Amino acid sequence: MKIVVANSVGVDSNGYHMVHVPSRWSLGVKNFTNCGYYPWELAYTSSLLKRETSHDVKFLDGALMGWDFQTYFSKLEEEQPDWLVMESSTRTLREDLRLAKAAKEAFGTRLIFTGQHPMADPETVLKTADFVCIGEYEFAVLDLVRGKDPRSIPGIYPNPRGELIDIHKLPFPEDDDIRRIDYHEPNCRYRQIQMYASRGCPRRCNFCAAATLYYDELNWRPRNVDNVVEEIRTLKEKYPEMEGVFFDEEVHNIKKSFNIALAKAIRGAGLDNLKYEAMCEYASLDREALEEMRSAGYYKVRIGVETGSDVIAEKMTLGKKHDLKNLWKTLKFSKEIGMLVYGTFSIGGLGSTYEEDRKTVELIYELSNQGLLAEIQVSINTPQPGTDFYNSSVSAGQLPPDMEWEAFDGGGSVVVSYPNYSADKILENRVSALDAFDRGKAEFNSLAFADSAKISFEALSPTAKVLTLRCARPWFVELVLASLKERTGTSSDLLGQDAMQNHFQATDFVGNYYSYGSGFFAENALSQELQSRLKDAHYDAILIPSANNHMAGYQNVMAVAKNLGAEKIFAVFPEGTLKAL
Repeated sequence: MKIVVANSVGVDSNGYHMVHVPSRWSLGVKNFTNCGYYPWELAYTSSLLKRETSHDVKFLDGALMGWDFQTYFSKLEEEQPDWLVMESSTRTLREDLRLAKAAKEAFGTRLIFTGQHPMADPETVLKTADFVCIGEYEFAVLDLVRGKDPRSIPGIYPNPRGELIDIHKLPFPEDDDIRRIDYHEPNCRYRQIQMYASRGCPRRCNFCAAATLYYDELNWRPRNVDNVVEEIRTLKEKYPEMEGVFFDEEVHNIKKSFNIALAKAIRGAGLDNLKYEAMCEYASLDREALEEMRSAGYYKVRIGVETGSDVIAEKMTLGKKHDLKNLWKTLKFSKEIGMLVYGTFSIGGLGSTYEEDRKTVELIYELSNQGLLAEIQVSINTPQPGTDFYNSSVSAGQLPPDMEWEAFDGGGSVVVSYPNYSADKILENRVSALDAFDRGKAEFNSLAFADSAKISFEALSPTAKVLTLRCARPWFVELVLASLKERTGTSSDLLGQDAMQNHFQATDFVGNYYSYGSGFFAENALSQELQSRLKDAHYDAILIPSANNHMAGYQNVMAVAKNLGAEKIFAVFPEGTLKAL
């Protein structure tokens, strides 16, 4: 029997590239995405099926590969699966069901759907799918394909969800049909592989799909420390180019003793030469544990701050996760020991007003201005179906009844409608939050960047004609442009997006601003007329500001640069160093 375990379609019918984030918010971006999240629970399901059955199991990932419907269907045509297992989100649901239905009609494939939206709305999904799994689904899928009566399997709708699984019974996740190192999160500074040292969360934030749909009960289950270390060792042996690990679970640091034990085990195994970062909760970041983690090679923690407003935090049910006084203490200590911090924030959550969200904007500026935030993510707090936020928004009449599923996109769409806080104002505050970070970050980093750039930018001739690509945060690009002006005495030209034109033309660092439209850099995003103009300008050098030091995820940017025919191409890194490509 042939089983295909499949992640979502990668490019929808409108040309948007999917960033499918299991149990979080999926989103679509134009042209190209340099971000790929490892679909961890699907991957565990695939490896479990391979270990426990004699069936022919194949793992496919359309999101990683950037496959549209037709390309993905051709891959399924090669496999002609008896079973298709897909994890879907609200943002990806329409395209995923379209693909699955086509496979069912063409090959008689039986369809198992799971994930955020199928768990929230199983009746609708069952109009196409044969089965919907709710909750943690690895062992439920195994029972189904083994032929067990679905009426007796917990977690197969309409049966109630099963008990939380024993994660120690799982094999290492899928790494045969795909290469785990190919999944790239652009804010990982090193060549890191996504891993999961724990599962679950002891909080129930009202916007979280993991808490409300995948688990529906407070929990946190760490893996055996020795098993985690063995997985790191196995991956490093398979991928010598691997530079580190990104622990991307819900929360890595709930139990101090676990973090200390894991850090010591990493050092004991001689793996502290790798670079580690982890999704953490700042309220639980114990100082002793942080020091141990730092000594084991952890260089960055990611924390969910969410809001600078106590009022919004209460409505969003952040609970003990929200403690702004503790936030300042923890970030200052992290800075002391050289631990970078990536903060995630959201605008427009339950209880938001324009004025309360401004507190988040102000907090972001203050933290970045003092060098306490290395990187940032600001999302529109989107009420994904099935979450407490969605249910309360429906009850309050704050969601339009005819809203398209594609609008539930955490990257920039506003679906909730507050009486005195319009969608335009929510978007305005999101832009202000990002601008606040850029202002604060530029102010804090300017001296150190300039000192480094004085040396590294000597690789550029003082008379060089330079084009910079706007492929990084504005604070970073502004420092690059300022250093170029210091080196050459003239303003550099800049190639970027429509939305950034007014921002950069308001500075004195930019000569000509060339706009290619919107979305990420891609060769087909630039018109032939624009490409010709840039080639005719005969640039001596093109600079690519890169958020990481290994250039993973910048393939399309480099392709654009090479196509413009400059004599030299350089990467610029956040510390102000230059590297010839």
